[in-house]
Amino acid sequence: MEAFQLKDLPALRELYLQVRKATFTWLNTSHYHLESYDTDTQGEYTLVAFIGDVIVGFISAYEPDNFIHHIYVHLSYQKMGVGKLMVDAMLQQLKTPITLKCLQANQAAIAFYKKCGFVQKKKGISVEGIYIIFEYR
Repeated sequence: MEAFQLKDLPALRELYLQVRKATFTWLNTSHYHLESYDTDTQGEYTLVAFIGDVIVGFISAYEPDNFIHHIYVHLSYQKMGVGKLMVDAMLQQLKTPITLKCLQANQAAIAFYKKCGFVQKKKGISVEGIYIIFEYR
């Protein structure tokens, strides 16, 4: 696990685009682009997960709010513990309480966050659907 470096940018853009399109099947993903990574993570602290020299995931957070914004694991490396390692590493960087938001339709992510010790605090609605705010203390 390493902090983001500029050399990681092309691989992170590709990973972000591929995983978003594969995950958010209930949304219109036609407006997702490689450069979306840049704008969607701007101003965030990012940790990058590697297996050897291969980038297999990343997690980013907006530190002033202790808010985890993105957790993405390459499709070929999901369900291998990469996500949990990234969450554990980010929990060490942030102050509690730590929050994150997840679309209710993303049931796999909800189960994962609960497994990591996050608890549901409230629900809301956005243009993408109902979301849940989770908190870790």
